Amino acid sequence: MMSSLKYLAVGLVVAVVVAAAAYGLFAPHSRPLAVYVAGAYTAEAQFLAQAFHNSTGVQVTVIPGGSFKLASDIAAGEPASVFMPVAFTQAVDVLGQRNPGWAIGIFTDQMAIVYSNASLQNPSVREALSYYHEAMSTNDSTYWFDFFETITSGSVKLGISNPSTDPEGLYAFLMLEIAGKIYAHNSSYFLDRVIETGANVTRSSTGEYVGPLEEGEVQLVFSYRSYAMAQGFSYLQLPPWLNFGSSQYSSFYSKFSWPVNLEGKDVNVSGSPVYLYITVPTKPQNPQASYAFLRFVLSHVDELERYGLTPAIPAPLFASNNTLPPQISELESSGEVTYAGPLAEL
Repeated sequence: MMSSLKYLAVGLVVAVVVAAAAYGLFAPHSRPLAVYVAGAYTAEAQFLAQAFHNSTGVQVTVIPGGSFKLASDIAAGEPASVFMPVAFTQAVDVLGQRNPGWAIGIFTDQMAIVYSNASLQNPSVREALSYYHEAMSTNDSTYWFDFFETITSGSVKLGISNPSTDPEGLYAFLMLEIAGKIYAHNSSYFLDRVIETGANVTRSSTGEYVGPLEEGEVQLVFSYRSYAMAQGFSYLQLPPWLNFGSSQYSSFYSKFSWPVNLEGKDVNVSGSPVYLYITVPTKPQNPQASYAFLRFVLSHVDELERYGLTPAIPAPLFASNNTLPPQISELESSGEVTYAGPLAEL
C-alpha cells in the first residue's frame, strides 16, 4: 500500500511540475495557498497539497471543517485561496462578498454508516448489524425498520454532526427522514427517537468523530463512504434511496428537506446527490496558485478513486451569472467542465 502511494505521489509531482511551469509558480517568495476543505476529505486534500508543495515550493495549508462553517469563516475574512465544500452549493452562497458565483463538482460520493472495531463491543451494534445484513440480502422492510429502530434506541451513541455547520449532519437527518417515511410510514419517527433517547453526540464537523469512534465513545457515525475508507474504518453501504449517491434518485431525494440556520437565515435545504465541489473565492491571496491547484485536481481526479470517490466526468459547472473567470471559461470551452445549472441560493 505504501509502495503504491509512493509511486502515485511521484506521478503527481511530475504532473504538477508541468502545470506549475505553465502558471509561473516558481517565484521564490510565492504567497501560501490556503485550501479550505470539507472535513471528511482532509486526507485527500492533504495528499494533493503535499504533492503540489513538493513540486512548486508553494506552501499549502489545508484547513478542514464543516462546509457551512468554513464558508462563514471565509466570509468573515479568513484568507482562503481555494474552497472545497461538499454536498450543497448553498455553502458557496454563504461566502457572501467572497462568493465567486460558480463551483465545479469534481467527485461524487455517497452516505454510509461508519463504525470501528471498538463499536462492536456494544451488543446493540452487533444486533443492528445482524438486522442490516438481513435487510441488504432480502430488502425486507421489517429488517430495515428493526435496524433503524435499534440504532436510534439510545443504546448506541451516534455521531451526527450539526447540520447548520456540516452537510453530513444534514444528510444524516434527511436519511432518517426517508427511512421513517419508507419503513415506519412516518417521516419523523426515527428523527423523534434520536431526540427523545439522546442518542446523538453532536459535533460541528464529522472530522471530530475520528478519535471518539476509534475509542468506542461513539459507535456509529453518519458520514461519506470516502471518509470511512480514508480513515480505515468499516462502513455499512446503503441502498441508493438512502445513500444520496445516485443521480437517478435526484427527484426522490428532493422530496425531503431539513431546516438549517445559515448566516442567520432559516433555510429548508432539500436533498440532492453528494458532490465534492471546488471553487476559488474572490480576491484569493495567490490567484495563480489557486487556479493551478484547481486545474491540477481536475486533471487528476482518477488518482483519488482509491479513497472511494467517483470522478464526475465531465465535471458539472454550477454558475449563477454569465461572468466567469477566464480560467473557468477556458475549461468550459475545452469541454473539461459542462454547465449544469445555477448555484442554489439561501
